[in-house]
Order: sequence, then C-alpha cells, then structure tokens
Amino acid sequence: MKYLTAYGIWPALTAALYSLWGLLHVGLGTAMIATGVSSGPPADEAAAESLMFFVCAAVFGVQAIVIALTMNRRNSRRGHWLNLVPLGVVDAAFLALMVGPAHVDLAGGLSGPVIWLLAAVASTVAQRRAPVSA
Repeated sequence: MKYLTAYGIWPALTAALYSLWGLLHVGLGTAMIATGVSSGPPADEAAAESLMFFVCAAVFGVQAIVIALTMNRRNSRRGHWLNLVPLGVVDAAFLALMVGPAHVDLAGGLSGPVIWLLAAVASTVAQRRAPVSA
C-alpha cells in the first residue's frame, strides 16, 4: 500500500502487469525446458533450438519480474525502457514468427503480447503522470 500512495496506481499496475508477463514466460519456459531435457539431450538441431527458445523465454520472464519489482514499481524511467523495449521486441518477433504462421494457437499466442501491451500503456501513463525516479 505504501507504494500506491508514494508513486501512484500506474506504477503499481505496471509492476503487476510486467510481473504477470514474467510469470507467464517463466512458467511456460521452465515447463518446456523440463519436458525437453526429460529424455536426455536434444536429438537434433531443431530440438536444441526449441529448447534454447524456452530458456530465453524463461530468462526474459525473470528479467521482467526483477525490473518490475525493483524499478517499475518506483516509476523508474530506466525501468520503463528496460522492460518496454526488449520485451516488446521479443513479443513482436513471437507474433511474426510463431503466431502469424499459426505455429501456436491464437488465444495462447496473444496472451503474452496483450499483457505486454497493457503494461506498456500503464508504464507510459505512469511516466507522464507520477513522480519519476532514475
């Protein structure tokens, strides 16, 4: 509650949304990593690349959560950019390479990008309205 009064609702909403994005990606990434390594090392290059994709998803998920809880909740300008740009690029590539060609289902494929979009809007509003820290 302290941060809601100190920094406003928009930074708190931003932190919650980026944390949700992060939890989604950490959960999916670790589940798929566990599945991928359960039968031993990847059998071929495509399997190894798929496993690497899920490692990256989990790492970006951790980044999103750490930045959200340490910087976005304080309405940090640096935190705004650290989650906005890298996660946006990852989601844009995911939409173009996985969702567009229907390699993943539309509902599941849009969940992360929609959460990112809501977080990006909340973060931008927070930057314009509330006290800003470095």
